[in-house]
Amino acid sequence: MSLLTSPNPPKQMLLDGLILPSKYILGPAIKILLLFTTAFCPTCRIVYASIYTLPLCNYNSKISIFDCVHASLEVIILSLVILMVLFGFNLDYFKKFISTMELLSIEFNSTTVASIKRNRRRNTIILFIPFISNVIVCMVYMESEIQNVDIFKVILIVINQVCLISGLFFFLNMTCNICICLHATFNEINAQIAALNETDNQLFYSFHEIRTLRKKYSYAVRSTQNAEKLFRYFITIFYVEYFSLNIMNIVRSFEPETKIGPIWLASILIQTAQLLILTYNLVSVNNISRHGLEDLYEFSFKLDTIHLYHENDIFIARMALSDVGFTFANLFTINNSFITSMFTLSLTIIIALASFIYH
Repeated sequence: MSLLTSPNPPKQMLLDGLILPSKYILGPAIKILLLFTTAFCPTCRIVYASIYTLPLCNYNSKISIFDCVHASLEVIILSLVILMVLFGFNLDYFKKFISTMELLSIEFNSTTVASIKRNRRRNTIILFIPFISNVIVCMVYMESEIQNVDIFKVILIVINQVCLISGLFFFLNMTCNICICLHATFNEINAQIAALNETDNQLFYSFHEIRTLRKKYSYAVRSTQNAEKLFRYFITIFYVEYFSLNIMNIVRSFEPETKIGPIWLASILIQTAQLLILTYNLVSVNNISRHGLEDLYEFSFKLDTIHLYHENDIFIARMALSDVGFTFANLFTINNSFITSMFTLSLTIIIALASFIYH
């Protein structure tokens, strides 16, 4: 293990990379930012839709009903976003996450710190590309609509949309950054398990090393649970929004009169890129939390006392039976099986709706 001669402050290391300066993250600034970008702006969108979109709905045909459902679904999702920011995003869980992570002392491992910084930079760059693309698509779309709408109204809509995109970017960046810290933490624990399996220490030291690793793993799981509670509603709404709205958009593309334009394709691709980035980070935490199982099992062959067997068996059971990771509405852990099931279900719904509406 490579140690730092002058370790970074653990809280500072965990707060870096979250767009806002770290000194503002735990203060009221983050709440004010989120209230404006993901509460006030969606409220304006809801008011606009309630005045100019929903009253024009008609129910004369399946297609018109489908369009009304699409508009209503957007309003419902925006309402859920507002409720999430007001009541579902509790920064106390973030403070608990930080305090538990501090117990792991990952800031003393230079390899782990370097990995976190490198992955954070890469993550920010990758997320920034769809963010800028989203803003450009919004500008291009509004420029094409400016002839039909008052210019002042267009400017307000653009500002509102950019604020919404910025709020989403903040949430995605914060979620992925925390996933990177958790991934690095579990990776360090797995590396220490592998090192323990490869060395021939005295049994006395092995007993205490296993117990220390068990304690570290418990802290890492507790940190993951706090992070999951912090982002549970955001992750749920993000997946609901992506799959529900894109299912409806894809179904609408089957309409004979519909022309698939570059803006529509760009919007779908940007949302899909954001989904893939978030999903990769969420699933990676779940996957790496069990990577040490094989080394623990192999280590059991070297043990010759009942106390070491017992300690090792507890660790194996803890790692094997714990479903560590982030959840969808606290119902399903987001792992490889969950993503496969979601895409399969979405494809089934798309085929069924398209057949029903346009048959």
